[in-house]
Amino acid sequence: MTSTTRRTDRLPERRHVLAAIAAAAVAIPACSATAKEVARSGDPTAFRPGGSGLGPGESILPVLTRKAQLRAADPGETNAAYAPAVPPPAERDDQRLFEVDLEVVERVCPLDPANGVSTEMWGYRIAGDDVTCGTPGPVLRGRVGDVARISLSNPSASQHPHNIDFHSVTGQGGGAEGLVVGPGETATIEVRLLYPGAFMYHCAFAPVVEHIARGMVGMFIVDPEDQLPPVDHEWAIMQSEWYVGEPDPDGVASFDLASLRNENPRYITFNGRTDALVEDRALQMRVGERARIYMINEGLNLDANFHPIGSHWDVVYPEAATHRVNAPIRGSQSTLVVAGGGTVVELLGQVPSTVILVDHALARTFLKGVIGLVVIEGEENPEIYEASRTDAGLEPDEDLPILPDDQVVIPAGAFDPANAERAYAPRTATVPVGTTVTWTNDDSVIHTVTSGSSDGSAGTPDGLFDSGNLESDDTFAFTFDEPGTFEYYCTPHPWMRGTIVVQ
Repeated sequence: MTSTTRRTDRLPERRHVLAAIAAAAVAIPACSATAKEVARSGDPTAFRPGGSGLGPGESILPVLTRKAQLRAADPGETNAAYAPAVPPPAERDDQRLFEVDLEVVERVCPLDPANGVSTEMWGYRIAGDDVTCGTPGPVLRGRVGDVARISLSNPSASQHPHNIDFHSVTGQGGGAEGLVVGPGETATIEVRLLYPGAFMYHCAFAPVVEHIARGMVGMFIVDPEDQLPPVDHEWAIMQSEWYVGEPDPDGVASFDLASLRNENPRYITFNGRTDALVEDRALQMRVGERARIYMINEGLNLDANFHPIGSHWDVVYPEAATHRVNAPIRGSQSTLVVAGGGTVVELLGQVPSTVILVDHALARTFLKGVIGLVVIEGEENPEIYEASRTDAGLEPDEDLPILPDDQVVIPAGAFDPANAERAYAPRTATVPVGTTVTWTNDDSVIHTVTSGSSDGSAGTPDGLFDSGNLESDDTFAFTFDEPGTFEYYCTPHPWMRGTIVVQ
């Protein structure tokens, strides 16, 4: 269902769902008078700080300054940015009112640029910005107790109604009821930020699953009254699932309801596309620095297993619950992020390396695209990491076999990163158009010949050719019918890189 008329026809169904939720809320037994009073007051002296927990009826709700007494946030305060950037925390200790104006974006956008795949994405941008793809939406930021005045505009050229459900908002549908906008409409809500953390937001207009699956998601960071300790870097990462079919001849992959029903996405990404956090978009830090990552699993179906290959989460705030009564975890290898949930983690730069951010359900990383890189530069520290080895296979001065131009060998010891410069022999082969090049695996382990680029830590296939797994003595052949320069690499050993030049 893609027409505006049919979506509008489903509005009564959405109202029935919201009415049922409201009726269920009315049916919840009332709290005791004492519990109600404490919850409303949010008395910060009513609990013991430092992760020691709360007693019965105690609450972390803030003492609220009345809206009529709130001052507007200073003009220089930034409350919205685009991932992986994060708006800086507010440099104040009082509650304020701030405004955020958002608008809907409906556009065909790149999803898997290396393979030329795009899809129709729906999303959000800061109103007035020249941003063509609104997936993920802006990262919003405020402080506990603040009032956010949020306006959503839907351009008249849009084809569909939309709204926003903020997980950070207390109110009907997280604000979705008040922000329903058809093409050409604008709506505004004022909401109080009551709980600290990192929260998902998403479109909740029917069919909700399609609006989320097309990319109408974002993040809202609510800082606690006691700010988290300062760090050198703050980044926002959002994991999303893409339910699309095979791309058409123009590379456009259409929304696929069947794969959505089966919870089997073709792509899973960080920040809306397979290359959002790799190559020249990789995150950068130095040895001795600390980075904080606000991570949301936008889903909409799968839990995420957020892991830094080659490092640890030095600090984890589980479920992104950053209030001071919640004790963080120290020294975690991976952290589970439920669909529609979040986490806040910190990474310490200890040795120069490239830390690979993954969903450790690793088929999602190596086959579906969810990968990011944090490049750490600085001085080596042998007290923490030092490598030594016995050379495998090739000696540094050993001559490789001289072969015809259409033959490439994967020599013994090619799997060893120390032999990366000689992992394909020759590393660069020059052949005329129409040549069939044959690769032979002379190594003792499985390799691949996969067309595409690799940064030495992870590869990005371009879909032109792929040998699949080549066991020892296996061969693979491919005919080059067009001139050009064709890079390739080994999927399990991405430091193995070669080139075919076709003249």
